[in-house]
Amino acid sequence: MAASAPVFIDVDGSSIAVRQAPGAAPGVVWLGGYKSDMLGTKAETLAAWAAREGRAYLRHDYSGHGESGGEFADGTISRWLAESLAVFRRFSKGKQVLVGSSMGAWIALRMVQELRRAGDDRVAGLVLLAPAPDFTIELIEPVLTKAQKRDLSKKGFFAEPSDYSDEPYI
Repeated sequence: MAASAPVFIDVDGSSIAVRQAPGAAPGVVWLGGYKSDMLGTKAETLAAWAAREGRAYLRHDYSGHGESGGEFADGTISRWLAESLAVFRRFSKGKQVLVGSSMGAWIALRMVQELRRAGDDRVAGLVLLAPAPDFTIELIEPVLTKAQKRDLSKKGFFAEPSDYSDEPYI
């Protein structure tokens, strides 16, 4: 399925690429995973399904991902959450189902918390694919090497090889 051209919005100085397809509510909002973009296989498959079913479909690339501006290394969950909330608030109408993959599922969960806190009850449901909520303290910190702990303390991150790219995970 050919994706429509993105529109861009500014969120805290980052140019965020957004694609939206019209349709009925409840609409579907896609939230991709770490280092994924809105033109990936899952996002495109969901776009095709939404089109067949006549559902509204909304997706965006987080800063440092895909067609959005910014450096990946500057990204944080808090930043990507703020971008996702800005896209949701500006582009979605009526009830929505949030569909999050991996890190996107974590962001979806955080979005529901923030939207409810703000009195927005438009989330009709959640679909969480291989959710990766924050288990940093329980799962990652205990197995860090001394070098990784040092990098985390001094740089705020550590690099780890990726099986999917020449660029490391940070």
